[in-house]
Amino acid sequence: MKTARSQPAEAATLRSHREPGHQHLHLLLGLVSLVLVAVSVNRRGQLTLGYALPNEFLRWTELNNMALGLLTVLLYYLLIEHVRAVSAPSHRERGRRLLGALFVTGAYLYAAGYGNHEVTNYLHGRFCASEPSRLCGVIAFNDESFSHGVFFMGFVLLSVALMLSQAAAPDQMPLAWVDKAIVTVNALFAAGAIVANLAFERIGLDLLVVTVVAVLAVFLLYRMPRQPILLYHTIAYSTGTAATLALKLA
Repeated sequence: MKTARSQPAEAATLRSHREPGHQHLHLLLGLVSLVLVAVSVNRRGQLTLGYALPNEFLRWTELNNMALGLLTVLLYYLLIEHVRAVSAPSHRERGRRLLGALFVTGAYLYAAGYGNHEVTNYLHGRFCASEPSRLCGVIAFNDESFSHGVFFMGFVLLSVALMLSQAAAPDQMPLAWVDKAIVTVNALFAAGAIVANLAFERIGLDLLVVTVVAVLAVFLLYRMPRQPILLYHTIAYSTGTAATLALKLA
């Protein structure tokens, strides 16, 4: 039987266990947002247009994007492991194999689409801008259609795997107002990166994909409020989608 004296000690122990957990979460979400911002800077900036090797096989901008794609997959994996670590033991194995298969499939498609796009986009822009040929038609199809479809399938599966991991293993730590504020700030950086990548280009499949992720995040957050991963995705993708549409209409 628990005594009144033991309860404050247990509460203090629980608080000391919770604080590092949220700090770890904020760090990982902050790194995800930083990677999104880095992708925007790399795509829009002029500092990475030089060739990576003397044979001019790729520019630094394409290599940087591939490296940032790898960082994104690693961070999603660490976030899923964090979600499981801070959940109740009874929840840690819920859907583990299915979500693991979903994550691996998403990671493969994400990487395949990223690599195909970066290489063919470089070739398309450099060699096929003025003299179209059958070879350039193949390169253009890989650049503008096939690689996008594969990449977006991977991106959606990675996002779904992360959000469903949070839904299957809810965070047991109370989300204080300062935690919500930090999650919101991180999410707004991600939203800004979404706007930078989508608002100034022709609307295509990318905006539809971001909208799908936003809708799923809102639905899951409605069903399971106070879950930080779901809050982050809801703010980032809903705000990013709304701001992009507003700028397009303006």
